[in-house]
Amino acid sequence: MALSITVRLRDGRYDAADLAAQMEWPPHPARLFCALLASAENEVDAPGYDADDAALRWLEQAGPPLVLAVPTHQVATSVRSGFVVTNVTKRSAGSTRWPGRTNGQSSRSGGLPTDDQVAFVWPDANADDGVLWRLSRLARRVPYFGRSTSSAEVDVRDEVIESRPSWVTYQPTRLGDPDALALRVPYPGYTDQLRAAYAQGERAWQMSRAVDYVLDDGGLAASGRAASRVADGPYQEMLVWPAEQGRVPIQGDRLLTVTDILRRAVLDRVADPVPPQVSGHGADGSAHVGYLPLLDVGHQHADGHLLGVAVALPGDLPEEDRIAVLRGLLGEEGEDPIRVLRAGTEGVFRLGDPAEPPKTWGLRPDRWMGQPAGARRWVSVTPMMLDRYPGRKDPAEVLADGFVTAGYPRPESVTVLEAPLVRGAVRLPRRGTVPEGRPRRPFVHCRVEFPTRVRGPVIAGALRYLGCGLFVPEVPDARH
Repeated sequence: MALSITVRLRDGRYDAADLAAQMEWPPHPARLFCALLASAENEVDAPGYDADDAALRWLEQAGPPLVLAVPTHQVATSVRSGFVVTNVTKRSAGSTRWPGRTNGQSSRSGGLPTDDQVAFVWPDANADDGVLWRLSRLARRVPYFGRSTSSAEVDVRDEVIESRPSWVTYQPTRLGDPDALALRVPYPGYTDQLRAAYAQGERAWQMSRAVDYVLDDGGLAASGRAASRVADGPYQEMLVWPAEQGRVPIQGDRLLTVTDILRRAVLDRVADPVPPQVSGHGADGSAHVGYLPLLDVGHQHADGHLLGVAVALPGDLPEEDRIAVLRGLLGEEGEDPIRVLRAGTEGVFRLGDPAEPPKTWGLRPDRWMGQPAGARRWVSVTPMMLDRYPGRKDPAEVLADGFVTAGYPRPESVTVLEAPLVRGAVRLPRRGTVPEGRPRRPFVHCRVEFPTRVRGPVIAGALRYLGCGLFVPEVPDARH
């Protein structure tokens, strides 16, 4: 026996976005679960409450499903923009219809797939007739999928449905797969978490947990991928630590202090002999482990404070060295991760649990890696130190050389910027924080465009291994 839940987008559009307001595709399994929960009886004394609750609790424990949908390159992005009335009141401002109420611009991202159907499949599910009947009842009551502007029809079957010619399969994969993308999924206890969030006025995504998925297209999407090949950067894995909550935020201009201490902590915990790509000694021609500041950037209220830190592992790191690094980062059994960074006169930086699901977009690896499709245009959020003085040479050429040196394709264009483009980006490191013995060359911000999509993280320049010259994919202000 199996379980398949098919969603037909009545209007051919899927209105949903990730935490960075970019189009979400493929649809996340957690979206389906939330739609079913919203259609269930949620009053404890309602006649159907127990049956609906039992069906949802069975589904939350069924594991991550396969997701069958068209590949991303067959989904057109749609962004709707307009002005809406807000709940903020001011004496001196207001809309013409609601005196005293302010209005503001709102943009909503969505997708227009070439096939209006998506399926979620649990091949090994074994639900009894009561659960199947109740899930079917909930499915019939679902009015929309994603936002209320994408109406939907949902169908439940106790079999593995036949794949449509246009579909590819997104399936769960191992942690750290370089081709993976993170999809939010149901998990045991998800029903209680969502109900508690609703009662407390919190967002559903705050309760989410993500699982890595990989595309298994069986060759169906080869022609589309050939038109938009993705070049792997030197890094294929990022481990993320959030900053501990409840403490004074660390300002982004202190990035070099934090990443240098993080590097020292890793060196202290990795068993001898320390691999050359970790120590930086004897690894000429290979990328070193990168220590990255994850900053609050790229949204309306971004202020550039430190959300957390990440350690980026090179793709060519030998497996035995990778295991040694992971043991140093997380402990021998993965239960003793780095949690404290001692900075001498600078104080103590405390980190949260790296195993906790990220609560903000800036703490998700795909925010910095551009997964799974990568990006052609990237823009700096920390300043890039030139590898050498340009002399009479165009600084853009020196910067382009720096990307090649760092292990990326040679850019088609590099634009030197007078100031950072991304809200919250660090203009310059704090005075006196460049580590002793490091070069002193000009810092610049820039925008770069590669000839093909590049999967990040993208870091370049003389201090790239300490997080200077860190880039994010550039998000265009689309209005169609």
